[in-house]
Amino acid sequence: MFLLRILLKIVLAPVSLALLAVKGVIHLAINLASAVVGLFLLYVGFALVYCLVTQRWTDLLIFFIVGVAIIGILFLVVILEETIDGLRKKIKVI
Repeated sequence: MFLLRILLKIVLAPVSLALLAVKGVIHLAINLASAVVGLFLLYVGFALVYCLVTQRWTDLLIFFIVGVAIIGILFLVVILEETIDGLRKKIKVI
């Protein structure tokens, strides 16, 4: 059992390093893009209010879909980052 555990650790070490690299890239991308995405979401918010006031319903729908898509993508990226953390913790337990 002990020998099998050491063999498994040797095999999973590169996987853990690859997961660490992917998590680092994702975290760096989130930090670098957060200002741009934040400003874009602010623009979308103002555009939604403008479309409501001027009663431009098709534009309102387009901006709403874009805003929901951006927030959904950010949510999925955070879920991916947390999943990678969970996988690395499971590898460390082994």
